[in-house]
Amino acid sequence: MESLKPFDPQEIDETLTRVVTHGGYVHLIFPYISGMDAVPRYESLSIIIEGAAATVEDFDKLTTLVKNSRNDGAWFISFSTPWLIRAEQVQNLRSRGSVRKRQ
Repeated sequence: MESLKPFDPQEIDETLTRVVTHGGYVHLIFPYISGMDAVPRYESLSIIIEGAAATVEDFDKLTTLVKNSRNDGAWFISFSTPWLIRAEQVQNLRSRGSVRKRQ
């Protein structure tokens, strides 16, 4: 996980979100990987939006939701995949990544 870098939710844009219609509503979804537990899992946060495309205000609302959902974790990104990870886990991943296996 050497590619893991700090991520600011203010940087959320259309490349990190999806617009999905379900049950008569249009959702702006922010998918991410939760590394808060022993086994990482896919999760998402979403808001209901008006219309077929997200507005600047919709992204602001989603950003606020993402910022408030940290639960003692920190946001990181690996390539184009956001991760929510406890800070001590990030240090462990980085230190393990720098130790090379013997062949």
